[in-house]
Amino acid sequence: MAEGKPRAKRAPSEMDLRVASRLREARHAQGMTLVELSGRLGVSHQQLQKYESGANRISAGMLYDVAELLHMPLADFFGAERPSRDDQVSRLRRAAHRIVDAMSDAELVKVVKVLQALDE
Repeated sequence: MAEGKPRAKRAPSEMDLRVASRLREARHAQGMTLVELSGRLGVSHQQLQKYESGANRISAGMLYDVAELLHMPLADFFGAERPSRDDQVSRLRRAAHRIVDAMSDAELVKVVKVLQALDE
C-alpha cells in the first residue's frame, strides 16, 4: 500500500457555517441546552458544540434528526434569510410542541377532543 500525504482538513464552507449557526439559533429558540439536545440525538455535548461552531460538519441524517427534534423544516437550515415571525406566536408554538411531545397518545386524544368541542 502506497503511503500518501494525509488529507488536509478542509475549512468549513459558508453553507457549513450557516447550517451551524441555524442549529445553534434553533436550539436556543426551543430553550434546549447542549446537554439536553445532544442526549436526545445520542451524541456528546462536545460533539454538538462542534456542529454548532462549524468545527465539524453535520451529516444529513443527523441534521434530519435535529430538524425533527426541534420541529422545524430542513429547508430552514439552508435558506438565505428566514422570514421574521411574531416572537410571541413562535414562542407559543414551541411551547405547544413541547407539551404535545410530553403527552401520552391517550392524553393527546383527550386534548384534541376538547379542542374540537370548543370549535363547535
